[in-house]
This record gives sequence, C-alpha cells and structure tokens, in this order.
Amino acid sequence: MSPKFLIPVAALLLVTAGCGKKTSQKTSAGGVTMEQKGDVATVEVKGKDGGPGMKIVASEKGVPLPENFPKDVPVIKDALVIAASTLGEIFQVKTNFKGSIQEGLKFYAEKLKGEGWDVTVALDQGDSGVVSAKKDKRECAVMFSKEDDKLSTALIMTTVPGK
Repeated sequence: MSPKFLIPVAALLLVTAGCGKKTSQKTSAGGVTMEQKGDVATVEVKGKDGGPGMKIVASEKGVPLPENFPKDVPVIKDALVIAASTLGEIFQVKTNFKGSIQEGLKFYAEKLKGEGWDVTVALDQGDSGVVSAKKDKRECAVMFSKEDDKLSTALIMTTVPGK
C-alpha cells in the first residue's frame, strides 16, 4: 500500500470500526485489527508471511509519535500530532500547529539542515508549501496547508532501497 494513502485508509477503516469496539479480520494481505478507545482510533495490519505491518493511530486530541520515529526529524514545538502511521521504515505524521506556512517552511529548512539533511526543495506557494530533504538513503518531505486557524503538516519519512 502506498504511504500517501495510509491516513485516509485509516480514517475509512476507523469510521467502520465503531466507537469503543475492537474488530479483527483476516485478509489476503494479513490480519487487520481496528480499535476505538475514547477518541483514539487504532488500525493495525499484520504483514503477510512476516512482512512489515502497518499501524495507524489517530485522535483530534493528540497521539504520540511512533516509537521508532527518527530522532533527526524535527517536530515543531507545541505541534499537536493528530495522526501517526508506520509501515516498516516508512513514517507518516500529521500535526496541527499555530503559525504561518512561511514560519513552518523556515523551521523545517533550518532544523533539517542542522540535523545533517540536504534540503533539496523549499517551496512557498502562499497557502501551501513543501520542504523536501535527503540524508543517506532516506528522504523526508514536509507538506503544509492552511486549515482555519491551524496549519496542518504531514511528515513523510521513507527509506530508499540501496543503490
């Protein structure tokens, strides 16, 4: 499954899971478990034949960063993580924070560079923007879009296969 579809797929699965329930189902790709505890929804997909599994956790009140989220990928101070997903070594995190897109672009361009990343793109399109960086065999993309009084940020971390 493509990483960019992880959070929308999770949202769809969570809506069907129901409040306060845990549902499990076997599929050709592996087992799927959906659970809703209060406002926190979790979807776990076990990898077929021991392959990497996928885990998605979401809540409008906030969730923690994934356990193995790279330490060299910054998150804006006071940002609220509202969704986090992992698929092997692919991480996707959606945060909300107050501030302008320009402030977000500047923060990520500077902080990623400070962590040893090669910033390859920093694009400001007014009401949206993106910062892209590479380090070793990894890539990081941070996409910004305005949502009312909040700025949404999606962090995507991918491990690129060896060359």
